[in-house]
Amino acid sequence: MEPSNTMKTTDSPQNLLHTIRKQLGYAKYVLLDGGHQEVRYKLRLKRLNSWAGTLLDQLASEGVLKPIDTPVESDIEVHMLCGHSHITMGIWSLWSLLRWADGQIAPVIHSDGSLTPVDVLRFQKFFPQIRFVWPEDAERWVEQRFAGSEFNGLRGFRSHIFWSKVFGFHMSEQAKVVMSLDSDILFFDRPTEVLERCATAHESLALTSFRDEFDWVTVCAPVKEFEARCGTRIESRLNSGLIVMPKFGDEQFRFMERMLRAYTPEWRAHYFAEQTLMALMAGEFGWHELPLSYQMGQETNSADAIAIHYISNQAVRPRFFSEGLPRLVGRRP
Repeated sequence: MEPSNTMKTTDSPQNLLHTIRKQLGYAKYVLLDGGHQEVRYKLRLKRLNSWAGTLLDQLASEGVLKPIDTPVESDIEVHMLCGHSHITMGIWSLWSLLRWADGQIAPVIHSDGSLTPVDVLRFQKFFPQIRFVWPEDAERWVEQRFAGSEFNGLRGFRSHIFWSKVFGFHMSEQAKVVMSLDSDILFFDRPTEVLERCATAHESLALTSFRDEFDWVTVCAPVKEFEARCGTRIESRLNSGLIVMPKFGDEQFRFMERMLRAYTPEWRAHYFAEQTLMALMAGEFGWHELPLSYQMGQETNSADAIAIHYISNQAVRPRFFSEGLPRLVGRRP
């Protein structure tokens, strides 16, 4: 919940009254309904993110973070959905991965619509050959690729916040293997298992990902209900923050269309709809779990973790900055 913009003296009495009510409602939320905790959390994240951005520039000027040479096109691509507020995390995440990729993986950023020209230059400072996919380009591709009533479900899924991760990541003509990567994952050592799967993922339809100890599927609906409605197994422990997979083709897209048609309207609109779709894909086509050294963010993580996914909750996300980056580059906020 956010405060409204400052009132304008030219507003009509009705608009002024509406604005006053919004301001009072926000004040009640902050002062009486526990909203102060969320405000403090957001302020803390803002400070940590600012520090991490300054650290990027500092280490670049010192020659510690050098631009990473990546191919413009490759059989293997890493795709990240990113917005303006997450570019600093996105750069750190990509840098922590691509330094181990030996120039074999092409990075692609999908804008959520909020990236600015300055953001593009920021990414290019560290990854000169990085490519960008803009919402209007993805929209055109969807209309062409999924024309006709056969794919009404997929076209309709564009209203979901994470629709790009479901099929927009598979737009490339060149790629044979796609890695989906969230901006809140850091790699502390060479991710051998991930790189090996990238080299072979095109040979099967299986997905490779982190294993999550929390069953996110049940946040949406019980596992048995999913499997009964959709008619296939669901891998409820799959976490979609990182997935290595073959580039999707007709078989996978038709399967997802069937699943979306089986979904209830509530499931299609749910925040975790993208993750449940990937879990169904894994149940249908196969799933390789990454080893336990690829960990979900916890209150504490083991010292031998190769990668950690600092998921978006108040206990874990700040540790991306307060623990993850210090472990990565030896600097603390």
